[in-house]
Amino acid sequence: MAMSLKKIGAIAVGGAMVATALASGVAAEVTVIGDVSKDLFVKDGQPNCYVVVGADAPSTMDVVSAADIAAKIGSLCYKEGTVEDGSADIKIHAVANSDDWDILKNEIPNGNYTVFVAASDSDYSDSFDNAGADNYGLDANALDLNTNNVSKTVSLGDVATMLKVEDIDPSDWYNSDGDAGEIVAVAVKNDSDSLTIDKKAAIYMTLAYTDGGETFADHVALKPGMRIPFLGQEQAVVKIDADDDVIYLGTSVYDGVLKEGETYDVGNGYEVKVKSVLKSTNQGEYKVTIDILKDGKVVAEKSDTVTSTQSMKVIYGDKVGVVVHGAWMDVGENYGYAELLICKDVKELELGKKYVGDWKVYAITNDTNDKIELKSSIDSDTPVFGIALRYDGDKLDDLDSGDELDILDYVTFKFDDKDKTDKLYVYFSMDKSVDATLDIGQKVSALNADVTLKGIKADAVTPVALTAPIAKLDTEVSLDTADKNLVLVGGPVANKLTKALVDAGKLTLDNDSPATIAVLPGEANGHDVVVVAGGDREKTREAALELIKMI
Repeated sequence: MAMSLKKIGAIAVGGAMVATALASGVAAEVTVIGDVSKDLFVKDGQPNCYVVVGADAPSTMDVVSAADIAAKIGSLCYKEGTVEDGSADIKIHAVANSDDWDILKNEIPNGNYTVFVAASDSDYSDSFDNAGADNYGLDANALDLNTNNVSKTVSLGDVATMLKVEDIDPSDWYNSDGDAGEIVAVAVKNDSDSLTIDKKAAIYMTLAYTDGGETFADHVALKPGMRIPFLGQEQAVVKIDADDDVIYLGTSVYDGVLKEGETYDVGNGYEVKVKSVLKSTNQGEYKVTIDILKDGKVVAEKSDTVTSTQSMKVIYGDKVGVVVHGAWMDVGENYGYAELLICKDVKELELGKKYVGDWKVYAITNDTNDKIELKSSIDSDTPVFGIALRYDGDKLDDLDSGDELDILDYVTFKFDDKDKTDKLYVYFSMDKSVDATLDIGQKVSALNADVTLKGIKADAVTPVALTAPIAKLDTEVSLDTADKNLVLVGGPVANKLTKALVDAGKLTLDNDSPATIAVLPGEANGHDVVVVAGGDREKTREAALELIKMI
């Protein structure tokens, strides 16, 4: 019976099939002659043999066995190696508390507030002590309180795991020697001998200061490309949009120079390309075109003018943000370069709107008295010194030990008697985890920890696509000309090559032979032969299933 190899080859190349009879509970008695090893069948990730079935085999069972063996060999075709690039998901966990303060011992006058402040650096929180509250307006302006009802402002020092960014201008785009830190403040009111936190009486701030600055008077105006902390992670300012009252932040993935025509792979199929840099007739002015691609297709394109004082911003949803800070051309003016910041995971902070839960977003500016002022709307001439998120939820009444205010699922303001009589302490506490995905070489600053993914040490397995059938008919290959090992399925009646080996005295097989797997070294033009056969078709099938288990 002639058999089409087209069908067998399709099964073999698929490589994903397993023998349907593998799950059989029948225990076959199989005679194994010689050493059966994987190298007989696969080498360097590629098939090292042909599975040969008789073109005139009297049983289709031999054909099925050949197909099953070929499929098993296909599943073994892969290459092993080590991982040299890629990304990793990391989690940073931190726990810290501020100093505490006995609120009963230091009684708040009835109807008055005490403002409690903590920060990533005690210099920041100390700047908002009593003098700081008067001079820089934390109580009245930021917390929307009547300053006449604020009895005192208390610094609780620092929460060590809140984030401080030591250099807000790492590329020296603006020649700014600033740093930025996180600050939290909560105003507690004595409301007829009941402790209360009013609406708007709690705030989270991220503020930029001159290097070594300790008061709000030392503030620095934010500009695109600057780095600030935001809820435990270092973020880059992508754009301050005065037209739509939106501040965009993103996670920096590249800060450097790209040549015209070059692209940067942001991840998840996104790329940023410097499409063109054209010199203008105006001195020091360039027209830059940036493309954002997804899976190789342009999904956004923007052209704009870049000068020494004017940057270019491109934002594509929450996926990619780009700031082009400078551009120039080579001496021969044959091609251009763009100095740029590329960010992923872009956050859109809409001023005056809720960002998380009951917390609204504000821009931090200064009023005419150089005090903190929160703005839900800004214009292009308004300098922004930071970002604030202020509590806009319900009033919290009758506060006592065990009560707390969760500040953006980041820092918690707690009341705790610590099992001490006539004492009620207040303090800020943090127990926080931050998840991040890093490519090799990338760094993330979170919870005051700098984490760099230096490399990935792991073994890798890569499937290999098969480009030719594994199975052949016994009329298509011979023992004298074979260029690979041969796996002969069927006894001398079913397979001509098996018959040739039996006739030459290399192997004994007859109608009474058990299921047999025999390895005959060098019998196929110097290559090895594996005979899978038995006294009848059932015995051949048993031998085939046993071979599949063995390899």
